[in-house]
Amino acid sequence: MKATAAFLSIVLLAGTAPAYACGADALGTSREFKVSTKDTAGIGHGYPSLGLAHGEIILTFDDGPVPGTTPAILDILAKECVRATFFMIGKRAEANSALAKLVRDGGHMIGSHSYSHRELNSLPAAEARDDVLRGYEAVERAVFGQSADRPRLVRFPGFKSTPDLVSFVHDHHGAVVNTNISPADWRGDPANVTFERLRALLDRQDRGIILLHDAQPETVKLLPMLLAEMKKRNMKVVALVAE
Repeated sequence: MKATAAFLSIVLLAGTAPAYACGADALGTSREFKVSTKDTAGIGHGYPSLGLAHGEIILTFDDGPVPGTTPAILDILAKECVRATFFMIGKRAEANSALAKLVRDGGHMIGSHSYSHRELNSLPAAEARDDVLRGYEAVERAVFGQSADRPRLVRFPGFKSTPDLVSFVHDHHGAVVNTNISPADWRGDPANVTFERLRALLDRQDRGIILLHDAQPETVKLLPMLLAEMKKRNMKVVALVAE
């Protein structure tokens, strides 16, 4: 069912993101995967199985928003009527508030990726908690105009966390999102090199959470290759929603 594809077209037309009609050949978004932040501390590697069906993929991006690359990523996703989750670095969202709102206007989910992008498990506990708090508050102010008591998705930089930090996120209506499919596009390798790594991962892992980085120029080239490969394999995009 591609009802969400029609929804995405409406959202794009209402906002300032590029608007595209979802053609019959668009990959689309098959359904929403809802995560109850009240009941769920985290999803992905290190947490209980997601229960995704064969071929279902949750697409996520870290480290933005970045003016040079994030708009191109949004354009590619819009043409395929695909919804993703963007884990924004707080200080980058502050510096690029209009771009952060553009991600929202594209119908995508928003998560936080700390404020400073430091490895939080190496910081004093109070400082690490403050970085997490500042991170999602900065992202929410940039995207929504204010920080409020709402369900949140959080990804720790480098997946480096502590039980204290996981509990802190959960106590503040959040769920941690890890990954189980990472082609290491953060290395900045040529897109075709990263794509071969990604294909090998998909051969072994037919469902899960893919991690990409919208701050990487080569990822702009990689993304159309990934979406085409997903079509070839009859895979489906699932939108991650916090509630």
